[in-house]
Amino acid sequence: MRIWTGVVLLAAVAACSGASGGSSGAKNVLRYGYDFSAQFTNLDPGKSTGDCDAIAIQPIFDTLVHRDLGGNPKPGLATSWQIGTNTLTLHIRPNVKFSDGETFDANAVKTGLEHLKTNPTYTDLATVTKIDVVDPLTVRITMKTTPPVLLLYSMMAREGMIIAPNHINEAAKKPVGAGPFVFKSFTPGGSLSLRANPTYWAKGIYQFAGIDFKQVSVGPPQVTALRSKSVDFVSVQPSDYNGLKNDKSIGIAVQNTTTYMQLQFRFRHPFDNLKVRQAVEFALDRVQLNKVVQDGLGEVASQTFFKASFGYNKSVANLYSYKPDRAHQLLVESGVPLPIKITMVIPGGNIASQEDQGAIIQQELNAVGFKVTIKRVLGSDIEAGYYLSGQGDAFSAARPGEPYPPVQIYDQWGRDQFVAIWSKGERADLTALSLKALSTTNPSEAAKFTQQATKIVTEDALDVPIAFTPQLMAYNVAAIGGTVHGQTGVCDAPDLTGVQVKSS
Repeated sequence: MRIWTGVVLLAAVAACSGASGGSSGAKNVLRYGYDFSAQFTNLDPGKSTGDCDAIAIQPIFDTLVHRDLGGNPKPGLATSWQIGTNTLTLHIRPNVKFSDGETFDANAVKTGLEHLKTNPTYTDLATVTKIDVVDPLTVRITMKTTPPVLLLYSMMAREGMIIAPNHINEAAKKPVGAGPFVFKSFTPGGSLSLRANPTYWAKGIYQFAGIDFKQVSVGPPQVTALRSKSVDFVSVQPSDYNGLKNDKSIGIAVQNTTTYMQLQFRFRHPFDNLKVRQAVEFALDRVQLNKVVQDGLGEVASQTFFKASFGYNKSVANLYSYKPDRAHQLLVESGVPLPIKITMVIPGGNIASQEDQGAIIQQELNAVGFKVTIKRVLGSDIEAGYYLSGQGDAFSAARPGEPYPPVQIYDQWGRDQFVAIWSKGERADLTALSLKALSTTNPSEAAKFTQQATKIVTEDALDVPIAFTPQLMAYNVAAIGGTVHGQTGVCDAPDLTGVQVKSS
């Protein structure tokens, strides 16, 4: 499950130490810029309430399931798995130790999952009814309603992070895991230092001695930090691309993702009215939004999935376009008195791209008959400040899309799913179709059911996709070598295994 956090489009900023050894003074340490103020909630994955926490804490814990560059699951701390009708069976990697020397086995995984299950934001774990230790290296998880494949994908992130059993109670201050790095120190809002785990099961796969996360605010400060060499590897926004691409001292890795700029509705007045939602679809100039917010780098969206996705449905590709007159006409036909007053939440923290996106949406909606008030909520507070509080009628940011299309449909509109619950958007028809897609092993069947769901989502104007968002990682070439990848998703920890830190 992914909570639609407000840091999206933003991702974390990463950085590595250059020849000087970085601000920590340590050589061969990857300095990693990260916006603790807007993106971070907790070191303990059992208490974490933001997807982007994974960027900082995944190196400590590793995950049961890893993610390839296409976003697909591959072996991690679990070497293989079997998906049953209502069960997920994991085979645990043998001869693995937590960094404190505890054995990483089926009993530890059971204890860790039971701890994670107490986190109310993990709706994929919420319907787990039983966790059985089949043998020392096999765990079988029984689920009531959530499709097991959904939990498998979630285990590539926070729901797959297992804390050493003897340290669960102190994980929020001194976390211990089985990941490639061990906790050294943490200054709330400022820094997090990790050092290489000498007992990591995949020894030698990381080519640097540690990671120093450093506070760098999202937006223009990312570029400033990169150019001043206070960080050497940073996630930048597409709007910064033109200003960096011709600088020979800076390299840029571009990674296509399923993340997309989106306006999300809360399905109560006035957005419980189909014509009001359709008016929004016609009111927004997606081409202009993509040009301003992403420097034109994104693929303009007509529906929830990009054109290469098997969830893409050609039959609804041209259903909406920029027609402000048609938008106004629909508002008149809706019967809702004009102007329609709404509050739109956007991610706060002086984030240029989100300010630009929010301002354009506000202007274009006001032009057709809305009166939009913008409310800013820090990305780390979106769960409580938008979803749980019920404040705000819509949310403008970007959605961290899922690599497997049926998961994305289920996450947003499926029964018992966090976003669907708190947006009042649970749909029986979309639940049924996504469950069919998630339960079949036939790819063509999964595509058929997903495309049917896409048609419903688009025709019923259940969200407003604007443009798909690439992730850009910029780095100082004098400090960084090897292979650099962008993030596979806005809140996914990037693959750092190919990165080399140049030191004197």
